[in-house]
Amino acid sequence: MLCPNCKAPNLGNNKFCADCGNRFPDSVATPASESPTQHYPIQPQPPQQQAYQPQQQYYQQQPPPQYAQQPAQAYVPVPAADLPKKKSKALRWLMVLILVPLVLFGGALLAMNFLVIKQANRSYTLGDRHKGEEKKVVELDPQNGKLFVNASDQVKAQLWQITPDSGVEDSYRFVNREIGDAESLEVIDDKVDYNVGINESAEDDGQLWAITNIEGDYYQITNNWLGDSKALTHQKETYRFLRMRDSGNKEGQLWKRIAAKGGGYYILNKRYGDGFALDAVYSGEFIDKMKMGKAGKYGNQIWLMKPAGNNFFTLTTKLHDAEKKNRSLDVDGTKKEFVKMAQTGNFSGQKWKMTPVAGEYFRLTTEFLGDGKSLEAVTFFKYYIEMRKASTDDKGQYWVIDRTN
Repeated sequence: MLCPNCKAPNLGNNKFCADCGNRFPDSVATPASESPTQHYPIQPQPPQQQAYQPQQQYYQQQPPPQYAQQPAQAYVPVPAADLPKKKSKALRWLMVLILVPLVLFGGALLAMNFLVIKQANRSYTLGDRHKGEEKKVVELDPQNGKLFVNASDQVKAQLWQITPDSGVEDSYRFVNREIGDAESLEVIDDKVDYNVGINESAEDDGQLWAITNIEGDYYQITNNWLGDSKALTHQKETYRFLRMRDSGNKEGQLWKRIAAKGGGYYILNKRYGDGFALDAVYSGEFIDKMKMGKAGKYGNQIWLMKPAGNNFFTLTTKLHDAEKKNRSLDVDGTKKEFVKMAQTGNFSGQKWKMTPVAGEYFRLTTEFLGDGKSLEAVTFFKYYIEMRKASTDDKGQYWVIDRTN
């Protein structure tokens, strides 16, 4: 169909013109026989003369998991009646006064670029610039409506259409190529104001974004509803877990022990130094899993090494022993790469051996897997896309917007 405003051709299921951002009247909305998106069916829209109604549901994105807190909850739809219609939280003129210098020397150029080219056929990636992660971009999980950072491979879920809004100057709508125009990037109205997801496209300040050049090819992305106080940010979390890996000359496989007052040992790893100790997660989402935690006087970091015959021993923590939890460090019988705290018994996966390597360091192996597999401290990274306090010092707010076609 043709846009009545700019005459540009659009797909039959578009709610907003892909070139000028103009909202289509209901008379040209998607026929009932068409399915605009596989994952999110479009809700019936009220007649144009009626007042705009709040959206029907919001997908709540949880903050990063914490070890000692309760497990993260699933995405729960929240009734629209409980959520007021979002309006701008900051006056537009205040944003202009603060951002004018940046807009004049960079943001305006980007805005002009978006306005003069046909956006319906343009796709962009939002690049991550954490050190060592330069080839990662924002990707949409269409089934759950949440964002994550992944290696760039040009799949549709990583491609975004950035369309200028027809009614609000210097404002843009982000839609994902995987699910189309029916859904837009939005700050979720859940009273914490930092969760970002995908929701049904609507006339909503939470779906309109400002793009401001910071320096060079880097841009800061803010939201019209929140104003310039918060910016789209990619948070990088580091997890130091334990795995059974092929034995080799890796620092992550070199361990030493230091006697603790009152009995037991702290078990330290050469890769992370004396600041981190072998830690049995005692509560929260990763209960009974293993990690390298910041060293402290914690009972779940003090290990009791009990003889099990033939130079093997079992490993349990002082905290588990004191509270009679009867759990020991074990190799997962089905996923042999993983280790966990499991019910104590006469199991070969719970029988550990210290093999001296050099000086005070030793390798930890089990009777179950033999000397070919050693306990190794490994690092994993996880990313969260959130709205955080705007700052040009936060590198997580530095986005590279690359056109892919």
